Amino acid sequence: MKVGKVYIVGAGPYMEDLITVKGLNAIKAADVIIYDRLINKNLLKLAKDDAIYIYCGKEPKKHVLSQDRIINLMIEYAKKGFNVVRLKGGDPYIFGRGAEEAEKLFENNIPFEIIPGVSSFYSALTFAGIPITYRKLAREFHVFTGHTCDDEELNWNIISKLDGTLIFLMSAENIESISQKLILHGKQPKTLAAAVINATTGRQKVISGYLEDFATGKFKNQIASPMVFVIGEVIKFRNKLSFYENLPLFGKRICITRPKSVSRNIKSLLFSLGADVVDGCCSKLVLHREEIDKVLNSLQEYDILVFTSVNGVDSFFDYLIEKNIDVRNIKGDFAAIGKKTALSLQKRGFRVKYIPDEHSSDGLIKIFENEVDKSKKILTVQSKNAGDYLKNSLESLGFEVDAVFAYSMEFTKNPNDTVYDSDIFVFTSSGMFRHFIECYGIEVLSNKIVISIGEHTQKTLESFGIKSITCDEATDEGIVNKILEVVKDGV
Repeated sequence: MKVGKVYIVGAGPYMEDLITVKGLNAIKAADVIIYDRLINKNLLKLAKDDAIYIYCGKEPKKHVLSQDRIINLMIEYAKKGFNVVRLKGGDPYIFGRGAEEAEKLFENNIPFEIIPGVSSFYSALTFAGIPITYRKLAREFHVFTGHTCDDEELNWNIISKLDGTLIFLMSAENIESISQKLILHGKQPKTLAAAVINATTGRQKVISGYLEDFATGKFKNQIASPMVFVIGEVIKFRNKLSFYENLPLFGKRICITRPKSVSRNIKSLLFSLGADVVDGCCSKLVLHREEIDKVLNSLQEYDILVFTSVNGVDSFFDYLIEKNIDVRNIKGDFAAIGKKTALSLQKRGFRVKYIPDEHSSDGLIKIFENEVDKSKKILTVQSKNAGDYLKNSLESLGFEVDAVFAYSMEFTKNPNDTVYDSDIFVFTSSGMFRHFIECYGIEVLSNKIVISIGEHTQKTLESFGIKSITCDEATDEGIVNKILEVVKDGV
């Protein structure tokens, strides 16, 4: 049997956009992902549907799996022919024990590759508005583990006399002791110091003061892990350079329940505004080939083809390509619900004649009622989850309608524990909402802001006792604008 390969991947500090492209590609191709506590769980949603996930999170004084067990798992799965990703927070070679793991792989003749990650020692400072160096003020920096204060491991007499910026990782538990030893060995008590907690997340918090404040436990009740402790005059630039905390959605954790295939754009928009975006999708797309097969030989008979989503366009035409069907046989006009759906058709070379201003089935029905000859034969391509509402409504207007349920979004229980701490929840369809509550329960939405797309989705939420705010426009931009409006109004 061919031996698999292990990729030891640095996932960065937390924000999913800070992982490298190479690291992201390794996740997408992985058969097995062995991941740590501090990685962003959204990254796991980007893996293959059949990927195996193994949590080996290490909390202070509490390890789910021992280091030896983690290494053995990598070796075992690689010997079975699997491609394994060992996903670690930050960079694998910066206090991450990545070298130890790679060494064991080498000793066991397991092919491996190290994919560097963005380290928290500088990214945490960047997102806190603290430059690690500054010309004429801090021309050097020094990075230490704060996990131990053992005098045999760290020479405090030398460290306290170093110039530039001092950074201690994993230092929450020992921050008082670190500060005391630096002062004891000559560091000025009035030296600027700061603790950056939960860096690059919507829960980021920066505690600034003097070294003596941390030494005396002034901020003891505010200190938490994960944390980066920084000491140096560069901290004085924070008031000018703190960009992240000034973004309009900073501090807001927003749960998006759309499948990964159509959620990238809205995530990027929300990230750019400072939001902490959580993937709460509990569905996977399942293609229904047998449904599409029904109409493969009669596509030329339809006067209008209606597509209700980007997923419908991609599922339908990707399958036609797979079956070597010549799409030039399609002679009818095209209708699309939503600009994104229309754009998806246009990218495939089709001109879209009907696009309702109201991005919903009801909006399309109004166009067909007022503008389309009732003798036209129609094919609707949509999700099975949507049911017969569109087909039945068009038939009630006098149209002959065939419906192809090209795909469905089926429930998959792969919960993301950060969902429970979200402030705002966005539901774009009734099906997504039902899958969500099946996975997380209805209680998670109590006293939270809930935003819905379309009247049908809003009514479904209401039937479960959930009040929601409906977007004025059913687009990514419309959702983001509604979130900004809600946050500004303090709803």
